[in-house]
Amino acid sequence: MPWPFGRKTAVAVTARSEDASKSATARFACKLFRELSRGEAVANLFFSPSGVMLCLRLVHELAAEETRCQMAEVLEIAGLDQASRERELASLKAAFGARANAEVSFANSLWLSRHAQISGGFEARLRELYDAELTALDFADPDTVSVINAWVNARTRGRISRIVSQLSPLAALVAINAVYFKGRWKRPFRKESTQEAPFRTAAGRILRLPMMAQGGTYSYFEDRHLQIVTLPYLGGVSMMVVLPAARSDLDEFRQNLTASRLESWTRTSKFQEGVVKLPRFKVDYEAELENALAALGMDRAFDRSRAQFDHVHSDQPPVSLGRVLHRAVGEVNEEGTEAAAATLGELLCLSAMNAKPPERFDMTVDRPFLIVIRDDATQSVLFMGWINDPR
Repeated sequence: MPWPFGRKTAVAVTARSEDASKSATARFACKLFRELSRGEAVANLFFSPSGVMLCLRLVHELAAEETRCQMAEVLEIAGLDQASRERELASLKAAFGARANAEVSFANSLWLSRHAQISGGFEARLRELYDAELTALDFADPDTVSVINAWVNARTRGRISRIVSQLSPLAALVAINAVYFKGRWKRPFRKESTQEAPFRTAAGRILRLPMMAQGGTYSYFEDRHLQIVTLPYLGGVSMMVVLPAARSDLDEFRQNLTASRLESWTRTSKFQEGVVKLPRFKVDYEAELENALAALGMDRAFDRSRAQFDHVHSDQPPVSLGRVLHRAVGEVNEEGTEAAAATLGELLCLSAMNAKPPERFDMTVDRPFLIVIRDDATQSVLFMGWINDPR
């Protein structure tokens, strides 16, 4: 089905210019989170910032002039020379490297219409830098959607069976990124400790949910505004759980989230003994990212009269970015976490004072909370979510 897109004025590109984090991936993750969470007080939000970034960087390689500059600003790589951009990309890809006791992987693909071609030399570059698979298809063939969805299904280990229901007849190229993560906790929660307990949603609804419980020593931080605990997986990946204080302004909390704040909380955390209670949860999130990305500053890419994708040649010029679709699923239980995400970008042709913590803490996650799943070595944000309804 068609995914309508209404452009918004690009006013948010400098909305968080105070974010001094050195991590481009973390800055991008937080600003996309802020944009996607606007007006989503009663909804779950779950996405892969690294996956979206890889997909958009792939499309960015095909852009030119002002379109390329806007995309670079949104992707937090503006001002970097080519060598620095490639180092950033290498660091992002390293977060998905092979590791013992966990599976973290990504896959990129480009699907070309029989009416389109990529400029000479760029195919080799995309294959080398992005490990991209390039395939030519007849987009008018109804079986093409099944072929693309089958690719996503395979790369996400069957967790996401569909990313697109139909392709625009104007599509020249489809770019897709798929991300998969499966990790076991370093210290699994004991199933016999899980008990039903109340969870209050942002709207005040009380849910009775299975609440996992575990005591031990954790990296922990708290002040009068929030509590944060970091739960490590085997294989060098961790989940940060951020619980805003009761009666917090949750919209204000989400809109003030920056990569610098995440890093500050990480630096200030201390290993401390305590008890963590966390609901089991599942989340399945699907979003059209065009509005959010345009609001962040890359509106030109979606404008058929102004987009500049000079490295894609079509029988029906000019070429613009039509859709950016993202779907992510995740499940957290006593054993660990399994999550997957897929991002699709479609190019068309014309016709977002600390208080001293107590000696022993108690953190009961019984209201909406933030999760950030990161690679420990690179601090790349693999998945990020706002959980309002854990069911």
